[in-house]
Amino acid sequence: MILSVSSLGLRRSERWLFRDLSFQLQAGEIIQVVGPNGSGKTSLLRALCGLLYVAEGEINWGSDELDVLPFYQGHHAAVKPELTVFENLKLHPLGGRFFSDRQIDKSILAVNLGGYEDESARRLSAGQTRRVGLARLLLTQSPCWVLDEPFTSLDVDGCAWLEKQIEQFVEAGNSVLITSHQKMQLKLTPRIIDLNSFSQFKKTSDTTAVSEEA
Repeated sequence: MILSVSSLGLRRSERWLFRDLSFQLQAGEIIQVVGPNGSGKTSLLRALCGLLYVAEGEINWGSDELDVLPFYQGHHAAVKPELTVFENLKLHPLGGRFFSDRQIDKSILAVNLGGYEDESARRLSAGQTRRVGLARLLLTQSPCWVLDEPFTSLDVDGCAWLEKQIEQFVEAGNSVLITSHQKMQLKLTPRIIDLNSFSQFKKTSDTTAVSEEA
């Protein structure tokens, strides 16, 4: 088991975003979190990665047999504009690890940014900046990616590339927890968690609480 969540509740000021959310994420599985704007999708991912206070419930990563340190890619690419593309990857430790120049060069080529290694990040387009952030996916050795709207600002080719990376990652026995407003074209069917079903202020939704896409 990669992740176990039990009776989780998050609140914003005096308002509960959701309560009593329980689920498990297994190896080789994709879970897509959906819900209306303001339902707590980003807050959930941040809380799962220890970046946000949890009002109630339990979050447990891994098991006695497996230690899990998730890789979190937030809604923003976390790219420093004053650094070059190469420096952003070199100076960003992933799980306390630093990587060789060769590994970084390989990841830059993989996201189609070859020739931009020494380019200041402030001169990149929004899509190119997103690609710098996604290059970190190829560097991390985490068995779980936690991705918040990772398709933002990507063109058609970029979206296809990311979908392929997700498929290959999961087919290798790893797991992905993702939010996305985009309809993903994946061979593997994500399991859906609809936060609207756990909210005290429910809005119309077309999905059930925990289900599989048709």
